[in-house]
Amino acid sequence: MILLRKYLAIVAVFSLFFTSCTKDEEGTLINDPGSESFAELSLGANLNDFVNRAAVKQSIPDCSSDAPAYAHIELTHNAGTDLEGIINVNVPILSEDGSFFTDYDEDLKIPVANADDKTATVSVTTFLVYDGDPDDAGSTVIWAAPATTSEYGAFVNQGLPYNFPIRAGSKKYVDIEVLCFDDREVNLYGYQFFDLVPEVLHEVCIFANYCDDDGRHYTANYSLEVIYTGGDENRTLYTSMDLPEDSYGFDEDTGDYYADPFCFAVPAPMFDETSTTEYIRIIATLSNWEGNYPTPAEEEIVLNLTWSQIMESVREDGTIDYFHILFCDDDDDPGNGNGEECDPQDPAADCDNDTIPNGQDNCPATPNTDQADLDEDGIGDVCDSDIDGDDILNENENPGCVRDPDPTCGDSVAECPTLPSAGDCERVYVAGTDVTDLTEWIAITDSEPLPIFIGNNTTVALGLISFDADGDMLLINTNTSFYLKDYRLEIVDELGDAITCVYEDDLTAPEDTNEADVDVEVAGDFSGTVYVRFSANVCSRSDT
Repeated sequence: MILLRKYLAIVAVFSLFFTSCTKDEEGTLINDPGSESFAELSLGANLNDFVNRAAVKQSIPDCSSDAPAYAHIELTHNAGTDLEGIINVNVPILSEDGSFFTDYDEDLKIPVANADDKTATVSVTTFLVYDGDPDDAGSTVIWAAPATTSEYGAFVNQGLPYNFPIRAGSKKYVDIEVLCFDDREVNLYGYQFFDLVPEVLHEVCIFANYCDDDGRHYTANYSLEVIYTGGDENRTLYTSMDLPEDSYGFDEDTGDYYADPFCFAVPAPMFDETSTTEYIRIIATLSNWEGNYPTPAEEEIVLNLTWSQIMESVREDGTIDYFHILFCDDDDDPGNGNGEECDPQDPAADCDNDTIPNGQDNCPATPNTDQADLDEDGIGDVCDSDIDGDDILNENENPGCVRDPDPTCGDSVAECPTLPSAGDCERVYVAGTDVTDLTEWIAITDSEPLPIFIGNNTTVALGLISFDADGDMLLINTNTSFYLKDYRLEIVDELGDAITCVYEDDLTAPEDTNEADVDVEVAGDFSGTVYVRFSANVCSRSDT
């Protein structure tokens, strides 16, 4: 069972209902058959919008503000009869009072084969909604109906294929539920009364070997239990996760038994733990692997990880190093796999049992099959006291700088000066926080700007703090009636990290009074969530 702090919301944005009959002006139901041997079909759309950034798939388009223009429809009808056929058509979409439905199209006239009850069976197999003509290169899919058997089949009441009967002489309207993916990093997802706070999950990978009493190594089969230990009470994130069946097996072409790394998601520290505090406990239990190795005695290994260790497993190219565990004889540590004491000076021996001989191993006493060596000093990262080679021991590095060779990484800027008195000007008010309390950090994301207000009145906006496309932080004054006289801006990527301070005082009003301008630009690569403390004095342009 997986207990993850993910947020998945399926939101019914439009609830559209269509009738299979029409009404005259007095409201009397009438039948408008057209031709008794045919039935006309129109398809409506119920839009289901769902939010789960961590699970975006190519099969579901990003939600668009563009209006639906065309539907691409593929369907079959009259299966098993002489009139069996396939329809592949692009149909314009009409709207009325917020409802969407397909326009009349001759290609959606369904012949009816059953002479007894005058019905035909229709099966919709594909339904895609475009913001323009699908035949135009610039058109984009904005909604899609999922297959019942797909990953998203459970998000709708009726997936594809959608089978239904249609009667000769009728004009049938059928509801089709379509999905789009709201791909935004925001804490509000269209609800008027609910805030959603996305939590980013991080991937951890485990690779395991089993070695028998004779020292022979095997790829291991095992199960994992993962526990969050950083809070007041332990939280079980995963219980008895078995190695996925498709991730290990026997390659008949090579004659080898193989196993892929076992990867899963964990949350970032949630209870103000330091980067060196153990907060994730992984319990690995060895399982049998018939054919690969004899039935072993049940063995359990406990691995405690810190946030710093998880972050250090992420390489600069975005790939992830796995954590290597060995199910081997505890009495053979260090050993050579056969219970005898291992000579670390023997180049042919393998004292750490990582399948790499001492003479070729950059960490002969610590298992590291990947031989990762960031600073290329011949000492593997797992046993290097200075991983990045900047002459600063790992334990003395600033937070987040263990793998950054810049010796100034994380250095604090001189303490931010104290903001002068506002005098005849006004102090600003940021996101509902009293600016006199300069100890409070306020979160800002690259998709949710931070509003700035004049005084303590949230109805008078000065501007906002946001990010541009390059990740630079912008302090933008949108109120041309005021200008920044003094300001103090502090920025951290993670609470507890070194502070970047941006400070200016005794500024004068810009000459341009007609256009809002960027008053401050802080170069950086800001993404996700960062934290700021901001205070300022603003003066009226009329006083200049």
